[in-house]
Amino acid sequence: MDLLHYFEPVDFELFQTEKKFTKQNLGYYIEKLTLQTTPGQTGKAQVALAGIPDDRKTPNKGTSLAPAEIRKYLYRLSNFDADLKIIDLGNLKPGKGENDLYFALRDVVDYLREAGVVTIFLGGGQDLSVGIARAFQGKDDFTLSVIDTRVDTKTSREVSDATNFISRILRENPQLFHLQFIGIQSHVVPPSLLNYLKEQTFDTLHLGQLRDQFAAVEPALRNTDFLSFDLAAIKQSDASGHFDPSPNGLYSEEACRLARYAGLSNRLSVFGLFEVNPVFDKSGLTANLAAQIVWYFLEAVIHRRTEDPKTDKAPFSMYYVEMEEMGDPMVFYYHPATNRWWLEIHCGEGISWTVACHENDYKQACQQEIPDTWWKYARKTDRLSK
Repeated sequence: MDLLHYFEPVDFELFQTEKKFTKQNLGYYIEKLTLQTTPGQTGKAQVALAGIPDDRKTPNKGTSLAPAEIRKYLYRLSNFDADLKIIDLGNLKPGKGENDLYFALRDVVDYLREAGVVTIFLGGGQDLSVGIARAFQGKDDFTLSVIDTRVDTKTSREVSDATNFISRILRENPQLFHLQFIGIQSHVVPPSLLNYLKEQTFDTLHLGQLRDQFAAVEPALRNTDFLSFDLAAIKQSDASGHFDPSPNGLYSEEACRLARYAGLSNRLSVFGLFEVNPVFDKSGLTANLAAQIVWYFLEAVIHRRTEDPKTDKAPFSMYYVEMEEMGDPMVFYYHPATNRWWLEIHCGEGISWTVACHENDYKQACQQEIPDTWWKYARKTDRLSK
């Protein structure tokens, strides 16, 4: 596959009119490796940046300008001590309509995942998640995580766009294994919708719950394939670059911490940062924050570890917890070097999952309480088997 057919290359000179990159800048190394790589190919890249200058299907008009604004700040940030090979593919060509763009996104993600390249998409509306999700349709355990203030679903016969893209993803991915919303706020999510998500065994982590126990979100992101991040989830005082900002939301430090958790996940292969609108970002604060969010994601990718109890149990400590309500003991895996936990879940003959979990799940089991993570996957297996 020749990526040149899909992208307009970056003109790095446009970002150096005031000051040239130095070896202290991340942009110096991105430019160097990008120019050394055969056009239309990925070469030795571990991570690929890609801009999407498209706002046709979002009411937040102006997000098409975001890729250039985010790059302006990202390229100026510090480089890393460790060698992380990053290329910038440029901006995705818009195509004639939304379906052209969505199919292009599917093809690009398919290719990059096959090549083992982590992809970061910059700019555009969150509806672009539809095209990215299409690349995972053949994955039987596809998990999508969404960081947002609200749950973007249809309430009537509305035209599909960024305000209801979740409905389209669910329609196109009827066997979607898991969907989780992070940072939503109760005053903009109807109880009936929350009940529906619960019935579908999908997860919601409200902003208040997140703050009460922030580290509990790490296993959720460790189990994620694609993270779709709406910058409107960040409070207005920290990120005003949106047509409809909220006085409540994530703090900038929390957003960077979430990005770092996502970057540490070996499983996560696509990170989309959407709805940054330079039209409402006169000071550049939001684009600057978006660049820092990407930086923390990249920094975490450097520290990814190959740890999977399904394929190599040797590095793990195994804990068997006898449960009075169950015939077989629960099996937990603990990795001392990273302080991370997994739970082995058997849900019927020949069906089992080894999923990331929190230490609290182990503690619950020790108290003879069936962990929340176990219940979730048991119910999910039952739902999908019907």
